[in-house]
Amino acid sequence: MQTMKAAVLKHIGTLEIEEVPIPVLGENDALVKVSACGICGSDLPRILTKGTYHFPTIPGHEFGGRVQKVGSEKYNELVGLKVAVNPLIPCHHCDMCEIGKFAQCEQYDFLGSRSDGGFAEYVRVPVANLILLPEIFDERATAFLEPVTVALHVVQNCNMEFGVKAAIFGLGAIGMFVAQWVKAFGAKRVFALDIDEHKVQLAKQLGLKDAFCIKNVNIDEIIPKVDFVFEASGAASAFYQGISLLRQSGTLGLVGRPTRAVTIEPNIFEKLLRSQLKIQGTWSFEAKNFPYNAWQQSAEAIADGKIKVLPLISHTFGLENVLEAVQLMAEKKEFYSKVLILPDGTK
Repeated sequence: MQTMKAAVLKHIGTLEIEEVPIPVLGENDALVKVSACGICGSDLPRILTKGTYHFPTIPGHEFGGRVQKVGSEKYNELVGLKVAVNPLIPCHHCDMCEIGKFAQCEQYDFLGSRSDGGFAEYVRVPVANLILLPEIFDERATAFLEPVTVALHVVQNCNMEFGVKAAIFGLGAIGMFVAQWVKAFGAKRVFALDIDEHKVQLAKQLGLKDAFCIKNVNIDEIIPKVDFVFEASGAASAFYQGISLLRQSGTLGLVGRPTRAVTIEPNIFEKLLRSQLKIQGTWSFEAKNFPYNAWQQSAEAIADGKIKVLPLISHTFGLENVLEAVQLMAEKKEFYSKVLILPDGTK
């Protein structure tokens, strides 16, 4: 029996490096050799506090690599190709799947939480979930397709128009990508806001010149009323400040996940009513092929340099140091932006 190394979540808080069997492929599966896997903020509670849907599980849903093997000869042309992986496996039978809303699937599977994911040397992936990439695509960038596509869905789901003014609260990876997409979609002004000066400076390096640390400025004085606010921090204060920045008939796009209750005071609720504001929640990413394939849009934007990903990499760890990487993020031991796991150990 052939084996591989993987970071296996045995139970909450226990992530161990083990030799496990290389996955057996079904007819419509491919075996992907992982080049890079990002650690998402949602991985932290999965590993440390809430757990996954069953144990043991191999976490990690932001990953890509090369096709090592396929389950049927009809897919032989895929072997050796560079790919990213869409981790969502919809049922294709529920009401939401019938209308192409796969992220709302009622019986979905998901690599990294419901099935084994990318904190491993190899992952079994349905062929339908492979995103083919050009050979020039950076190996590390393959791990960014998932969060970049999430951010694209946020902007498209809010029906952002050309020439608007927009503000983004929270400059984690998703917020950074939302801000870059807003700029790419033709916003007249893009205000990138965070409480961490390090993230603000990184945003400026990405070309987001109107980036501000909101600890140091009064945003109501320096930012005009905007058409769109994208809240990517999950902080109640950002929710309130975002509403205060919106002009009449503006849109508040929510993607940040709060960890505490958000209470709406009467004056905030009054503005929602009087200004006829829209609140649009967004979950996951778009996964249908028509009228566009969001994953291919993201791949092209990264390849063309419209969406910059590599400057966000602050740390890389080998597979054997996954728990160290998770703890660095959870305990905020030092500044980080995007943390990648490189199974081959390359730094």
